[in-house]
Amino acid sequence: MTRCLPRLLPWLLPLLLTIVALLSLDVPLGPIAKYTLYFALAVALPGILILRALWRSTGNWAEDVGLGSAVGATNQLVGWAIFTALGWQGWLAVWPALVLIAFGVVPRLRTYWRIAEPKPLPLFWTWGMAIAAAVLLGGTVLGVMSYHPAPPDGTSYYQDLLYHLSMLTELTRSVPPELPQVAGESLEYHWFANADMAASVDITKLSPIIVLYRLWLLPQLVVALLVTATLVRTVSRAWWTGVLAAAALAGPQLFLFFDTSVNLTPPLSLLSPSQTFGMIAGTAAAVFLIHVLFKGAGGKGLWLLAFAVAVVGGGSKPTILPILVGAVGLSALFLLVRDRRMPWRFVAAGSLLVAAAVATMVTVAGSTSGSGLQLLAVVKTTGGYAAATGDLTQAGEGGLILPALTSGLLPVAGVVVVSLLLLIGQLLAVVGYGLLVGRELRRDPLGWFLLGGLIAGWAGFLVIDHPSVSEAYFVHSIVPFSLAAAGWLAASWTRAYGTSGATLRPPRRAVLLKLASAAVLLGGLYAFVLLTTDATPRGSQLQRIFLVARPVIVVIVLTAVLALVWVLLTKRRPALAGLGGVLVLLTLLVIPSARTLEQSLQQDKRAQTFTSATWWVYPDEKAAALWLAQNSAPTDIVVSNTWCRPAPKQGPGCDARGYLVSGIAGRRTFLEGWGYTSQAMKNQGVGGLRYNQQPSPWPDRVDLTNQALYKPTPEVLRRLRDEYGVRWLYADLFGGPVSPALNDLAVLRHSWQRVRIYELTR
Repeated sequence: MTRCLPRLLPWLLPLLLTIVALLSLDVPLGPIAKYTLYFALAVALPGILILRALWRSTGNWAEDVGLGSAVGATNQLVGWAIFTALGWQGWLAVWPALVLIAFGVVPRLRTYWRIAEPKPLPLFWTWGMAIAAAVLLGGTVLGVMSYHPAPPDGTSYYQDLLYHLSMLTELTRSVPPELPQVAGESLEYHWFANADMAASVDITKLSPIIVLYRLWLLPQLVVALLVTATLVRTVSRAWWTGVLAAAALAGPQLFLFFDTSVNLTPPLSLLSPSQTFGMIAGTAAAVFLIHVLFKGAGGKGLWLLAFAVAVVGGGSKPTILPILVGAVGLSALFLLVRDRRMPWRFVAAGSLLVAAAVATMVTVAGSTSGSGLQLLAVVKTTGGYAAATGDLTQAGEGGLILPALTSGLLPVAGVVVVSLLLLIGQLLAVVGYGLLVGRELRRDPLGWFLLGGLIAGWAGFLVIDHPSVSEAYFVHSIVPFSLAAAGWLAASWTRAYGTSGATLRPPRRAVLLKLASAAVLLGGLYAFVLLTTDATPRGSQLQRIFLVARPVIVVIVLTAVLALVWVLLTKRRPALAGLGGVLVLLTLLVIPSARTLEQSLQQDKRAQTFTSATWWVYPDEKAAALWLAQNSAPTDIVVSNTWCRPAPKQGPGCDARGYLVSGIAGRRTFLEGWGYTSQAMKNQGVGGLRYNQQPSPWPDRVDLTNQALYKPTPEVLRRLRDEYGVRWLYADLFGGPVSPALNDLAVLRHSWQRVRIYELTR
């Protein structure tokens, strides 16, 4: 135990910081302790034991926790599906307990509680990871979670969180799940992350609200750091590159200590649990695939781990499996060309991944409807695009080619400028392309594996045109691949500079520390330049293009000057000549962190909480929803007129993303917000309206709802009760006065200010 203490001590920093931060948000200590024990004993520990039994230990507990948590989440989803399908959700704790009991009782399995061949990482690695975790967790709780109040606190709620809350609650009820906003319809969404939350609710008995808004994400962030660091160390064979990757992920979150934001800096996200959960699974699957394909290790057990976790990634985010297919496919092509024989192991892996991608796409991927193909469609969302090109088309509009590319020389120049700004904004996903200048790529298929993932991710990002710009998740999901490629290059170049294995010799270590310090200064300088040279476009189109391009122009000039300085410096100190690439890599990794930090420090006012007139929820609406949650059965169905927000807005053109009853109350609705359904997204642009403003794909349900609330008859209410199983009517008077006849046809159970809740009892 005394040997482990120095390695456990650093992790107290993020743990204690997170507890104090959660307490400051009025999260009681009891739920914090309960969820911590749940994740440790029901997810991480069973996953670690299964990982070691089917493959092996990584040689250290930290990386085992990262990969083991991904495996444990996969195991938990299997148990959740079985128990929920059988209606035994309340007994789900038995599933992970059976794993622990088996590994405690079966003699052959007892050995996996210990690491057979310990390969501890340096204490510096532990402190580096713990500090990165503290920055990430502290910024998340004190920044983004503080910004998003959990119901019933606050006055506005970001619609995506209420949407995820509705799915979380639904997934505690049934497998396969129904669409919470349209009872009886299948849920078409990549809902595995929400199912993972549902499993935690089933076991801990905590409120779905506190799980989603406050607890679920936090251990996922630590796991994301660990699995990314493991991937980077696996390909670079240098422990310090893992710390570098963790710093690159955590650094941009520093701004949350000084300012709040609607979300974390990508690729991590509170508002998109599927992105965070899917990226973890995809990164862990990449680690397993590397060992299967390039190291020939693990046997059938490792194959099972690799593809089970990959399927979880695909069911969490549709971007994950195409990236893995691209990684395996390009490395297979390289081997075919180099060796002139078919790499059957790669062919088998690629085929399984393609099959998994197809299977998840037709079953659980969902929300991809409305997607089209348009080259460079994503640049339309970049600041200055409309001013530089004159193109006003929205996401999901404009044909196969970006309209500005066919509109003349000046618009094309504007597209080039905005595309460069886009690349600068995605540096963590760009830096991996440094592989193309590395000589190692010419002979190592592992480099082509990383490059294949990068190409697949960027292809999806630059070619797909989704109505809500969800193609951005492609580039977010490849950040671990990009960091792994950067780590591999940095390790290769430092070894070439004169290292012994993965340990730097003292003189050269001092040089590289100075180089890292220089990179921090340069990263801050570039960030300052990007922020201070930005300008509001005005004047003629040529002037607007110049003003949009000004940051790019200054960056190019600054880079040229610094390159000249470096040439002069290396002439005076030739020993530095081999480290130019390392300096560039480190500087590129620093810029995103410096940019977000400097941007937050320049803010005049710190927003305290999320406030939006569109997503405003009145006190009586919240109180009624919470009353309904406490006084109705989980499977009850509710008729509600809350499908549009803001509440008074009804009729054509309203924003149909209202999730008040299905979200806060957690009940299935006869009809609520349909804005995120596949049916609505398919109609993007019809009638000049966005997907979330389209008329309901279920007009018959709109008519029945309006009849029930505004012109009720015994026949209408009887049809709702007998044919659709409706038990409750949630009447929001913000949407219009309800008929007084309801008092005679149904039982008024709750009434406060402008909300009435009726029960259908006959």
